[in-house]
Amino acid sequence: MSLKRWLPPRVRRGLARVRAAFSGRPESTFMRVAYSTPRQVVLVTTRHEGADNIWPMDFHLPLSFEPPLYGIATTRLGYGAELVRRSGVFVVNFVPATWETRVFLCGNVSGRIVDKFAAAGLAKEEAESVDAPLLADALGALECRVRQVVEVGDHTLFVGEVTRTVFRAEAPQLHHLDVRLRDVAADFERGP
Repeated sequence: MSLKRWLPPRVRRGLARVRAAFSGRPESTFMRVAYSTPRQVVLVTTRHEGADNIWPMDFHLPLSFEPPLYGIATTRLGYGAELVRRSGVFVVNFVPATWETRVFLCGNVSGRIVDKFAAAGLAKEEAESVDAPLLADALGALECRVRQVVEVGDHTLFVGEVTRTVFRAEAPQLHHLDVRLRDVAADFERGP
């Protein structure tokens, strides 16, 4: 099924403008080095005043065992960052590799205009410890309450205290890797 079929014409035109703007950018050595190994992709969910949003990210990491802290770094002006900043909560959903098309859709449309959950066919349920949606079919999830906000360059790091951990299943997970490094991806998938 074509991703374009899911997107309104206005969104497709916007994506074309973004791609055109970035096509002439010089190659970033920083990004090439940073993405020389695969980075796990998760779907982050949040809610503020009845507005739900979901977006993929690979800028996330555990920060502390005691107390359990988890960090997500998101673009400062994104809709997701706005909702997390206002609500003070987020959920990190660990998803299977088979969701690649769904993840791509969630990362290429704005939750301000599109109900990404419906467009991607993702079922949600209520998180138990925070007021945010949790993906019903995620492999696992971390429900987090924002403890600290750090502005770092063009991103915002939200440090969340993990208030509940959900584990449902193990499966291959989706990873992001610079497309110019396909040989490394093949080695990574084969394992040692």
